Amino acid sequence: MRAFTTCLCLASLLLSPTILASASSDYSVASSEEVSVSYLIDPYSHISEQSYLDYNMAMRDLMVGNIDFFLTSQMIATDPDNSENTPGLEIVGMIERTEFYTPVVRPDSQQESGNADLLNAINSALREVFASNSDYDAYLTWFLGEPEMDMTLISETHLWPTPTDGGVLDEIIQDEQELVACMYDQGTPMSWLDGSAEMRGFEVDMFEMVTSRISSHYSTQLSFRVWNSGGEFEAVQDLKRGDCDFMVGSMTSQKAVSKGLRGGQAYYVDGIVLMSSQHSPQLDDVNDIFGESDKPEVDAFDSRWIVISLLMVFILYQSLRRD
Repeated sequence: MRAFTTCLCLASLLLSPTILASASSDYSVASSEEVSVSYLIDPYSHISEQSYLDYNMAMRDLMVGNIDFFLTSQMIATDPDNSENTPGLEIVGMIERTEFYTPVVRPDSQQESGNADLLNAINSALREVFASNSDYDAYLTWFLGEPEMDMTLISETHLWPTPTDGGVLDEIIQDEQELVACMYDQGTPMSWLDGSAEMRGFEVDMFEMVTSRISSHYSTQLSFRVWNSGGEFEAVQDLKRGDCDFMVGSMTSQKAVSKGLRGGQAYYVDGIVLMSSQHSPQLDDVNDIFGESDKPEVDAFDSRWIVISLLMVFILYQSLRRD
């Protein structure tokens, strides 16, 4: 009986370092109520989540070193206004892409044609903007850090369409001489109204370049004009009524389809990014923390049990021999 008890104690001692190691956390990562990130943290036992009511509180604690890192949306992390009171914060990298913002048009119908032509022209213009890296300069004007868009996300199949006679694109080129976008003040670097009630931001710059590319391809002179809808719901309704030619403003292709519209080539990628401060542990990239999720090491576990079994046999043998 004494030998059996000794074996159990020995097994507990050999396994206890593993148990203690799995219970401890190597990194503290903050989250805020604006962005749910628990599903990204839960698979990792070496990461402990610290929840905050809002991102401002999390960023302040990150700045002074009370937490190691902060997981939030790229939109929050790259907004220069959010960094004014929290200097020294940096983006380590993106953990997960979540949304692809696209221009949106009405679908073609028996009453109206040429919307597909317009979307294809916008898609082709966006491809040229990205190929020339003009989007990079526009991004750096309004955001901090590096953009997540790259050429692998840009379709090479976008071809300039031949406008359908009497269609939307044909009328824009031949008669209206302007491209009108339904937009709204998002209060972010994407779009916002300045003191003169003029829309400014990344989306404005991007689609001014798109308009220029369309003008150049069709040898015409188009101007770009913003129709301020006031909000996302109103922008959708304005587009459906024909107050504008297309819509932009935090709209994904999936959301566009759900509203009876059609989305095109992504011009912006949002996602969950990891932020650090000068007090944060040094990382090469996000994979240093968010690599493969924690999994039992089967080989190491089996090896320990082999050692335990051999020791148990030896102890029992010595005990029986003594008796």
